[in-house]
Amino acid sequence: MNLSNESVATAFRVLGKYSSEVKPAGPWRWRCVVQNGARLPLAASIEEGFLQLAGTPEVPGQLTPLLERALRANASLAGGVKFALDAASRGLLVCVDLVLLDELQMLARLPRVLEGFHQAYSLLPAIDSPLAAVAARGEAADLGRLLELLHETAWACTERGPNDFVVAIESASAPPARITVNELGVMFTLDMARSAPSLEAVRLALAVFLLTSAGRLRLVRPIAVEEQGGQMKFGFQVCLPPAPAAEEIHHALGALSMASRMCGPETSVLSDEAAARCYLSVRSVPLTLNLENEKEMTNYG
Repeated sequence: MNLSNESVATAFRVLGKYSSEVKPAGPWRWRCVVQNGARLPLAASIEEGFLQLAGTPEVPGQLTPLLERALRANASLAGGVKFALDAASRGLLVCVDLVLLDELQMLARLPRVLEGFHQAYSLLPAIDSPLAAVAARGEAADLGRLLELLHETAWACTERGPNDFVVAIESASAPPARITVNELGVMFTLDMARSAPSLEAVRLALAVFLLTSAGRLRLVRPIAVEEQGGQMKFGFQVCLPPAPAAEEIHHALGALSMASRMCGPETSVLSDEAAARCYLSVRSVPLTLNLENEKEMTNYG
């Protein structure tokens, strides 16, 4: 059995541990219903060394008001799970990319991933409400081992303080990626843009663009964090477990580098209000929604 076939067999066995039904849907693609908590239908596929799980939740009402809030929620979802916009279906996705590792490692990651899916699905009916705090798992990151693995990568790593590292990624115009540890695991974060509270068009354009990009990019999830004074910071993040494998760290930094190269120029352009308004017009996204007069939108062209 070659490496690709071994990876497929491993992924199939791991899915079977948590699913009552795993049905073929094409080459290296399956439909499954996971049983960890509420039943959750998901699509599974293997591409480029990743197992991707994706669900298509029902969107309550209009999609536009959810976008920035979905970005904010992404930073709090367990297991690296993310909200994204699917460029093909033009609808909202909840998805995750898992680096293909050995069976025991992947089985150890699935509970956090499925918790993230259930968080995301339960959040949608009341996405205005803050996410419930993620319960600590009792598994702390081994900072010594993490630093050792970071120094073994091709990227230059600097320790800034306790639980705080920076890594220079392969992008001339990008700031260093910041690596921190919290209750979710090891977080790799790359800042992309900032927007003032008054720039509604910029904030919405960045949300649409970054969420759409996330549907194409592996491993990274777009995030938005409100700073002091109401300014919003936009970026990408990779969430790894407290004890990541060397392969996962390599893929995390590579994914952030790819996200910076692919999205950096457009993100810079969309930080201009006139460009943001033009982008929203082309994407047929209404800037201001009047719930009584606007036609309800659930996807974008």
